[in-house]
Amino acid sequence: MIDRNKIYAMLNHWFEAEINGYFGSEYGPDLNSLLLGPLDSPVANAFIAKMKNDIPVLNQLSADELSLYSVNEGFETKVIYLKVGDVASNLNQIRDSQMSQSLQGETYDVDAS
Repeated sequence: MIDRNKIYAMLNHWFEAEINGYFGSEYGPDLNSLLLGPLDSPVANAFIAKMKNDIPVLNQLSADELSLYSVNEGFETKVIYLKVGDVASNLNQIRDSQMSQSLQGETYDVDAS
């Protein structure tokens, strides 16, 4: 039986995966298209459709149980949340943590001789 904890584990795995990170598969979130596009672009439905395509069990959830919404913070900041059941996840924070993880790695001195 798939319960709430398993769905959250699936979502965590999906958010940790790089888009197109699995050979021959488009599995993974494209947070850049969601967060870096124009604020008035209709990308929320496409994002949820991709999520449901990658994690088919989410097709069983209604629009009340799986949704995206945004909150304005200040003048220029819009925070996007993914609501699954009664838990809301800040997608901006997820993207920031992905970026910080991708920046941690080996560094090279381009001026080395």
